[in-house]
Amino acid sequence: MAGIQKEVFMFFRQLSVYRLETAVSDFDALAEKLSEKPFMPTRAQQVESVGWETAIGENFVHDTDEAARIALRREERSVPAGVVRDEAENRLRARNGDSGEPTRAERVAMRDAVFLELLPQAFPRQAVTQAIIDRKHEQVWFDTVTANKIERLSNQLRESLGQWRMVPLLAGQDISAHLSAWLLGTPPEGFEIGEAAKLVDLREGGTVTVSKLALPDPHVIAHLHEGMKVDQLELIWREQIRFTLRADGGLTRIKPTDLLETDPNESIDDADQQLDADQRLMVEAFRRLINDLQHVLQTAENPAR
Repeated sequence: MAGIQKEVFMFFRQLSVYRLETAVSDFDALAEKLSEKPFMPTRAQQVESVGWETAIGENFVHDTDEAARIALRREERSVPAGVVRDEAENRLRARNGDSGEPTRAERVAMRDAVFLELLPQAFPRQAVTQAIIDRKHEQVWFDTVTANKIERLSNQLRESLGQWRMVPLLAGQDISAHLSAWLLGTPPEGFEIGEAAKLVDLREGGTVTVSKLALPDPHVIAHLHEGMKVDQLELIWREQIRFTLRADGGLTRIKPTDLLETDPNESIDDADQQLDADQRLMVEAFRRLINDLQHVLQTAENPAR
């Protein structure tokens, strides 16, 4: 079975972190459960297919340092609604001629028939969502900040395991207030302000987005003094990872710097060994980054508001 290991390993470019309320202590048992619901391509009349992908070799779990990476693949066939509507109308006109307008029920029935006829011809699109279950810190990390992708993977885990509960790691934290305070003052130890930010006006709904700008910039500061809040802010963590922190706790535009070694190890000539080494590097870096973020966002000091 083709797995995620067939692709070039990439540092997660996005990250959503949750605290586990369901213990996952046995990764071998987890792999066995996932193997019972493997991904299968869509059939001709099937709109969607969702299933687990092998993470390395023939294994559905890739375990390094008490952290297990899993992958969920989704395939979808989609027929544009406009195509279905136009084809249905053409067929109704050809069938009815001058006998009058078709009823609503006739239109619905014809559109359903056209959709089912065109569905097998639709080009299937696939996407993979990955997650890492960090048993050591009782967390789960998703490689996306898109809510429906997180929910889909969580629902599949719940189906496979029987139970699955989690809560956002930084739930209850006013992250926007912290980001605004860092721009107005000094970022916490270990973090530098980057060159991009998004500000929002909660009263009037306006937004200001800046990029490739040396921050803090006087114009940006002026907007903050006028009552706008920081919704997204680019940060550099310990000169090793550049990322954008969002007010909802999600991380986007994650990119390792040259100080974090991510190039393939020339002494490793086995693809699975290289994948293993890359995952260890990412897990170690994310554990430290998440720990630092928890510390600075849950500090007892009150951020400027």
